[in-house]
Amino acid sequence: MNKTSGSGRVNAPWLFGLLTIPYGFSSGVLTLLMPYLLRRQGVPVDRIAGVVALAALPAAWSFVCSPLVDLGLQRKTWLLGANTLIAALAGIAVLEVHGSLAFLTALLFLGSTLAGIVGTAIGALMTELRADLRGQASGWYQTGNLGAGAIGSGLAIWLVDHLSLPLLAAAVAAIVFVPMLSALLIHEEPRPHLALGPLLSHMFHDVRDLRRSPRTLVGLVFFLSPVGSAAVMNLISGVGPDYRASDAEVAWVTGVGGGLLCALGSLIGGFVSSRMNRMVAYALAGGLAAVCGLWLGFASHTPWTYGAGYSGYAVASGFAYAVFTALVLDVIGKRKHAAATAYSVLLASGNLSISYLTWIDGAGYHRWGAKGLMGVDALANGGGAMVLLLVAAWAVRFWRTTND
Repeated sequence: MNKTSGSGRVNAPWLFGLLTIPYGFSSGVLTLLMPYLLRRQGVPVDRIAGVVALAALPAAWSFVCSPLVDLGLQRKTWLLGANTLIAALAGIAVLEVHGSLAFLTALLFLGSTLAGIVGTAIGALMTELRADLRGQASGWYQTGNLGAGAIGSGLAIWLVDHLSLPLLAAAVAAIVFVPMLSALLIHEEPRPHLALGPLLSHMFHDVRDLRRSPRTLVGLVFFLSPVGSAAVMNLISGVGPDYRASDAEVAWVTGVGGGLLCALGSLIGGFVSSRMNRMVAYALAGGLAAVCGLWLGFASHTPWTYGAGYSGYAVASGFAYAVFTALVLDVIGKRKHAAATAYSVLLASGNLSISYLTWIDGAGYHRWGAKGLMGVDALANGGGAMVLLLVAAWAVRFWRTTND
């Protein structure tokens, strides 16, 4: 891996595209591969939904575990250890699809918990990048995350009909394990060796400083806004019949095709956020999503509208995710003692906006059908983008007159 001469800091943005592959694929195993395997075993859909819902719970409170990543061990050690366990758990889970659902749920739950640790460790490593490299790293991070979820899970589902269950389990474990070895290329900045008491004190002061920073307040305005939440992604597979799209078209548009377009959008977002104000870029992402939402809502409801409209929305979503990550890194800045904790807390604020806009979009569908869903989403993204542009203009003027 490339290093900054004498600095000991991570200095290869592309590496984060590899580091996040196990993270993205583990999510795909939970939400795509396991439901597919369980359904083939004759498990009812409602019970499958219960398994996935319980196993996904750690994503909502991963910030509770994040302080562990700030204590003692290097971040790459957490990556290597957690991903090795995730690989083993994923392989065992595949073997258990015909066994106890309770045991399978426990395996997936533990895997999700470890995945949260992986995500915060990668986020903490990105804070060690030079400021001019964080935009590119954010783009690669989301490219690996979104691309691995789509391509890796699609490949695994294809292998179901071509491999025995033990070989499929080995393949799933390998898809997690092999990219994880890229963590060995990391040259990480040395962590301070402190006793637990002083270390906790430093972490507390880091978090307190972050909480009091005007940058954090402005960042939360962006993260909690509906802009860039990509809520339509959570509902798009369910509205295919509204556009007369076939099952195959829905599967392609919302599966591998949509995932690849999200990854492409992430690369573009990383490039753009390295070359313009990231607050403005984030607002731009909302504008792009609004245009695609208007197309989906008010153009003729045909398979073409469905495919083309969501393709654009997927690119806009990947763009937004990359800029979101870059903005989070901007807000955190350089934190020696609580980078992982700060990253996970700010990430949780972004996940909250996804939840509430998904609910609002669903209410729009209940009232006005697909037109209502897409129109509400477009209004939230477009209106929110205009507000964020005003906030960005104020923030730029404010920071010119302060040292924060």
